[in-house]
Amino acid sequence: MLSTRDLVAGYDERTVLDGLDLDLPTDAFTVIVGPNACGKSTLLRAMARLLTPRRGAVLLDGTAIRDLPTRDVARRLGVLPQSPLVPEGITVADLVGRGRQPYQRWWRQWSTEDGRAVDTAMARADVAGLADRPVDSLSGGQRQRVWIAMALAQDTEALLLDEPTTFLDLAHQVEVLDLLRSLRAERGRTVVAVLHDLNQAARYADHLVAMRAGRLVAAGPPREILTADMVREVFGLDCVVVPCPVSGAPLVIPALTETPPAATPAARPTTDDAESPRVGTYPKGL
Repeated sequence: MLSTRDLVAGYDERTVLDGLDLDLPTDAFTVIVGPNACGKSTLLRAMARLLTPRRGAVLLDGTAIRDLPTRDVARRLGVLPQSPLVPEGITVADLVGRGRQPYQRWWRQWSTEDGRAVDTAMARADVAGLADRPVDSLSGGQRQRVWIAMALAQDTEALLLDEPTTFLDLAHQVEVLDLLRSLRAERGRTVVAVLHDLNQAARYADHLVAMRAGRLVAAGPPREILTADMVREVFGLDCVVVPCPVSGAPLVIPALTETPPAATPAARPTTDDAESPRVGTYPKGL
């Protein structure tokens, strides 16, 4: 169980989260949404213990996460930050293998179990065919899937991902979100992700968290809280919300900001145009 109590966090003199109280359900896929700079990534960094709060606490099963041993946290929380740095020259298999570091000891190095976890993670993230390639030679989408594989190899109870579909084309976005949902369904993991696509969030989330200006606006099942009024309050966007014809989840359709111009009728050819030669034809006699 991840939760925050009176959480205040920020950078330098700027406060981003201001007194945030939040409970994230276990064994659920939670998606955090909100406009740019509203505090989504800051919240995820604080929950992952990558950012020290100025006030308040992040709790893991009721215990302040800052009081838990680092290795214990790493075995329970897998984290994919927004812009991870790639060590120069490292191969895909080696990077994914770093997800097993929380299980290493000076007397227990690489094991068969570690190898099996890495192979499984690469297969699930669809990067097994890239195992021997340097990560810095990959496309942005391929790199993103490698980082996801590393987080999967960590084999934690909970997985925190900041914009995991960045750089991915639509087909791979769907594959990654299907994978995250299956981790929750098949293995009972708690998955928390920041997404920008509100319709993808509504389709995949069991629990939706909407933020604005560092504060919680709404939290709950998407079908209960995702309304036109909520979208207007959080994003300042007029829209209609209808059931998706495929999944039944809420589907947000932005309102038109201006009336589209009327279609211009196709110009009818003039007599001269009608009688002029067409491309690939010649006047009679030539």
